Amino acid sequence: MMNTAIFLIIATLLVIIGYLSAKLHGIRKKEQQMLMILEEIQQGNLKRRLLTNSNDVTAEICYKINEIVRHYDEQLVNLDMTEIANRQILTSLSHDVRTPLTTLIGYLDAMADGTVTGVEKEQYLATAQTKAYALKDYIDDLFEWFKINSNEKAYHFEPVDINELTRTIVSDWVVQFEASDFDYTIEIGEEEVMVDLDVIAYTRILNNLIQNAIKHSNGSQISIATHVAGDEVQVRVTDNGAGIPSRDLPHVFERLYRGDGSRPIGSSGLGLSIVKSLVDAHDGTISVTSEPHVATTFFIQIKTTNI
Repeated sequence: MMNTAIFLIIATLLVIIGYLSAKLHGIRKKEQQMLMILEEIQQGNLKRRLLTNSNDVTAEICYKINEIVRHYDEQLVNLDMTEIANRQILTSLSHDVRTPLTTLIGYLDAMADGTVTGVEKEQYLATAQTKAYALKDYIDDLFEWFKINSNEKAYHFEPVDINELTRTIVSDWVVQFEASDFDYTIEIGEEEVMVDLDVIAYTRILNNLIQNAIKHSNGSQISIATHVAGDEVQVRVTDNGAGIPSRDLPHVFERLYRGDGSRPIGSSGLGLSIVKSLVDAHDGTISVTSEPHVATTFFIQIKTTNI
C-alpha cells in the first residue's frame, strides 16, 4: 500500500517536473524568438511585432514592447512628415520671399536713381508699399506656422464673451470693408455667450478668415454671424465671391495648399492651415462649404461654458 502511494507521489512529481520542463523550454524558445525580433527592431525594422497568445506568461511583456515600438514608429513617421513639410516651407520661402523682394528692390531702385519721377514715382511708391505689406503678412504667417508646429506657441485660455469679442474684432474691419467696396452684414447675438478662449488666437482666426474673403474671394459682400446651438457656438464668415472648386474643398486647410481653381486658397498657403491649428487648440472644429459666385462659408464651432 505504501509502495503504491510512493509510486503515485513520484509519478505525480515526474509529471509536474515534465510539465515545468516543457513550459521552461517553451519560455526559452519564446525568449530566443523575442531576442531575434528585437534584434531586427534594433536594426531599424519597426514594422516587426512580437507574436504571442494571451495565455502566454510573456504576453504582457510582448504587448508592452509592441506598443513601445508602434509609438516609436509613429514618432519617426511624424518627424519625417515634419521634415518634408519644413523642406516644402523652405522651397516656398525661396520663391515667395525672393520674388516680391526682388520686385520691391526694383521699384525702390527706380525711385532712388531718378528713373521715375512725378506721378509715376508716386505710383511706384504705392506699389512698393503694397508689396512690402504683403511680404510682411507672409513672414508673419511663416513665423506663426513654425511656432504652432514646433509646439512653441503658448496659449492663455480664459472665459470670454465670444459675441462681444467678435463684435469688437469685426468693428475694426468696417473701414476696410468700405474702402474695399464690400457690403457687409453683421449678425452677432446680444446675449452673453461664454467660451474658454485665447483672445489673441481667436482674433487671429477671425482676422485671417475675413482677410481671406476680402483679398482672395473676388466678391463684393461679406457676412459675419454667430449662432448658439445647444452647448456650442457657431461663428460663420461668408462671402459671395468666385468660390472654391469642389476638388479643392477637402484640402483648403492643408499647409501650402493654394488651389488651382477660380479662388486662390490664401496667398501664402499657410493662412488657413494656421486657422485650423488655432481652432484645434480650442478643441473646436472648422469646415467650409462653397457654391461658386453664390456663397462660400467658413464654419467654426466651439463648446460654450454657459450653464
